[in-house]
Amino acid sequence: MSFPKISRTLTQEEEHVKVQFLTESLELILNRSKCVGCGTCARVCPKEAISRGPVGASRRFPTTEDIVSELYDPHKCVFCGTCVVMCPFGALTLKKDGEIINLADIPIVAQKVVPKIEFEAKKLKNDRVVKQYAKATVKVIDEECAKGCGSCAEVCPSGSIEIAKRPEHGWEMSKNVEVVDPDACVACGACDNACPTGALQLEITEVKTSGEFSKLFWPPLLERLKTLRWSKKEGS
Repeated sequence: MSFPKISRTLTQEEEHVKVQFLTESLELILNRSKCVGCGTCARVCPKEAISRGPVGASRRFPTTEDIVSELYDPHKCVFCGTCVVMCPFGALTLKKDGEIINLADIPIVAQKVVPKIEFEAKKLKNDRVVKQYAKATVKVIDEECAKGCGSCAEVCPSGSIEIAKRPEHGWEMSKNVEVVDPDACVACGACDNACPTGALQLEITEVKTSGEFSKLFWPPLLERLKTLRWSKKEGS
């Protein structure tokens, strides 16, 4: 048997990616029931090893299940734990030799490569719990909306977005999408990730942290976190 040996298993509930070295093993696990498809893990990954689900021609109006991320290239993953630390929903777990590595013991945390993430725990619909460490604003470009899509409202885990009701009379005008409760927004980016046209854009305005960090690692990570428009990447 040659080393390292990389394996990937995918079920409806979980995705497991494991690398077996001669003397130790590392494993990254995605709990798909906790994941909301916000794309945070894919954005912050320094190796671009993670991608969102099959949005595009195959999923014109995506749902949460369609945008759940996958570790599409296990050979790129270095098991640094960046995705685990930054996941707002605790959907990712890192193991070493079969044992879960606590967040505080992940090397980039323990060695103060990233600052301490200051968050507020909130319980959302479907009993999901979010660690909200960011603030954001949601911009809706109404003329770009697909009209009748509803993906943003479908995937929003906090219920902050609603599809506007059709006007009673044909000559009346109304918005297609409404951000009904900006205070409830948890700045996760699921709406931005799911929008097939780029009509809905989330801009992260603040990330709450404290303590020391590596100036070589954290600032670029922060920029990746704030890069939300997937359609721009896919169209470039």
